[in-house]
Amino acid sequence: MDNPSFVGVPWLGLLLCGLFCMTVAALAGSAAWVRRTASTLGVEAAGRWNLFFGGLCLAFLVGALTVGLPALAAAWVVLLPALIAFTRRRDARVATSRRYLARSGVATILADIRTARRREGSRAEEPRLGIREQFGQLVDRMQAAAVKGRKPSPGRKHAAAPAAQPKGGFTFLKKDGTTAIEMTADGERGGGGTALSQNVRNARDVLLAAMRADATDIHLEPHEQAYFVRARIDGVLRDMKTMEGEAGKGVISAIKVIADMDIAERRRPQDGTFAIQSGPDRYDIRVASTPTSFGEKVVMRLLRSSGGVMAGGLGSIGLRPPILRQLREIIHKPYGMFLVVGPTGSGKTTTVYASLSEIDAHQHNITTIEDPVEYRLEGITQIAVNTKADVSFASILRSVLRQDPDVLLVGEIRDRETAEIACQAALTGHFVFSTLHANDSVATVTRLLDLGLEPTLIQTAVTAVLGQRLARRLCSACKEPCAPPDGMLKKFKLKPGAVPHIYRAKGCDECGGTGYRGRMGIHELLVLNNEIRSLIRPSPSITDLKKAALDSGTLTLQLDGLLKVIQGETSVDEILRVTT
Repeated sequence: MDNPSFVGVPWLGLLLCGLFCMTVAALAGSAAWVRRTASTLGVEAAGRWNLFFGGLCLAFLVGALTVGLPALAAAWVVLLPALIAFTRRRDARVATSRRYLARSGVATILADIRTARRREGSRAEEPRLGIREQFGQLVDRMQAAAVKGRKPSPGRKHAAAPAAQPKGGFTFLKKDGTTAIEMTADGERGGGGTALSQNVRNARDVLLAAMRADATDIHLEPHEQAYFVRARIDGVLRDMKTMEGEAGKGVISAIKVIADMDIAERRRPQDGTFAIQSGPDRYDIRVASTPTSFGEKVVMRLLRSSGGVMAGGLGSIGLRPPILRQLREIIHKPYGMFLVVGPTGSGKTTTVYASLSEIDAHQHNITTIEDPVEYRLEGITQIAVNTKADVSFASILRSVLRQDPDVLLVGEIRDRETAEIACQAALTGHFVFSTLHANDSVATVTRLLDLGLEPTLIQTAVTAVLGQRLARRLCSACKEPCAPPDGMLKKFKLKPGAVPHIYRAKGCDECGGTGYRGRMGIHELLVLNNEIRSLIRPSPSITDLKKAALDSGTLTLQLDGLLKVIQGETSVDEILRVTT
C-alpha cells in the first residue's frame, strides 16, 4: 500500500506559522511572568524589566511584518539571554529550594505552573495555596525585605487609650436607648446640675479604667472585708483595684439600677443590660450577678459598638488575604449557611457581626435572633430570646421565616430543633449566619451529627465553617527578635536561614510588663466541596475529613498562627497556648 504524499500541502508555510505563534506566545507569556514576578518579589529596576520585555514583543511584531524570517530568529536570540538574566535576579530573592536556575529548577517550575493552574480554576471550587506555597511566598517577601535592608512589618500599634476624663461627658443609657444618668464634662454633677452619688461616680471610674485598658470584662468579686475589681485584658484577668466592702456594694447597687435589675434581690442570679456613651465611644454592657458566700458578685461584658470591628468589617479581625477574599464571596451568596465555631470568648459573635456589617441592610431584610442582643446595628431587626416567656431560638426562627427575610443570624445553635430549622432556612433561599461550640472546623461536622442532624441536611445546607481563636498581639514597643525553633522549620521542610528571625515577648511599661498589647484572630476556613460532602455520613472518619480539608487548601488554626508568628505579629508560645 502506498503512503499518502499530501501533494500540494504548504509544509514550509505551516512550519513558519507554527513558529510565529509559538514565538508570540513565548514573548507574551514571558512579559506577563516578568511583570508579575517583579511586582511580587520587588526585583530591582522592575520598571525597566517590564519596559524591556514589552518593547521586545512590540519589536518582534513590527519586525515580522517588515523583514519576516530574520525577526523570528532575532526574537529567540534576544529572549533567552534576557530571561536567564532576569531569572538570576529573581533567584537572588527567593529561598534556595524555590530557585529556577538550580539542579531541581525544572521540578520547581512545573510545581509553580501547577499551582498557577489550580488558582485559575472555577471560583466555586477554587483551591487555595498549599501550606508550603504560602510559607514559600511569605519567606520570599521577608528575604526580599532583608535584601533591601527593611524589617518585616511589625504588628499594628495598640489603639490609643481614651483620656482619663472624657471631654464630652459620660452618659449611662438604659437598654432601650433612653438616658439613665448624664454627667457633665467634669464628671461631678448630672446633666441638670444635680449632685451625683459617690456610688455612681465610683461605677463611672471603674468603667473608664476598663475602657482605657481595652478590657472585655469587669469582675466585681466580694471577699471578707473588701471587693476586688479585676478586668480581662487581652484574654487574661488582671487586678485593677481593691474597694472597701460598702463601696463595692454601692457600685453594684448603682449598676443594677441602671441595668434594670432587682436591687433588692441578692439571693438569685440576675441578668441585665445597659450602655454608656463616652464622647464618641459607645459601649453596650451585659451584666450578670450571682450570690456568693461573701455577697453578690457581678461580671460586666463590654462590647464596643462604635468604631473598631463594627466600622472596619471583616478587614479588621485579622483574616489573611486569601481567607478574607473567600469569606467575602461566601457571605454574599443568596442562600446557604456560614458557621463560626470555637470556645467561649474566641470572638465568634464579633466575627458574624463584622460579616453582617458588610451586607447592604437597605437592599436586604436582615434579622438576628440572639440571647441576648450584644451589638446594636442600624437598619437590622434584632430579636432577643426570652426563655422565661418560653420564647426560644426555634420558636422565634419559625415566626421570622414568615416575614420575608434575606439574611438571618441565629446567635447560637444549641439543640436539634434550632439546627434543623436553620438548615431548612438555608435550603429555602435564605443565607444563615450562626455560631457553634466546636474545637475546629472539621469537628463541626461531628458536633452537628451529635445534635441529631441528618448527614444529607448538613451536606446540602452548610456552605462554609470558620474555626477561630484569639491570640495576643506582641507589643510593638518591646518585642525582640529571636531565632525560630528548629521544630517549626522542620515541620514545613524549610532549610535553616529560610526564616531569618521571629519575635518573642519581652515586657515594658507600655504593655504592663506582659509583652503583649491587643489581640488578633487566627482562623481556619473550611469550604465544603464535593469531596468533603461525600465524606459526611452517620459515622464519618475524622482522619479522612481532615485530609480532604487539607487537600482543599484549608490551613489549620496552628499553621495560620505560625504564619503570623513569621510576620512578627505574635509569638510561638502564644500560638501554642491558644491552640493546644
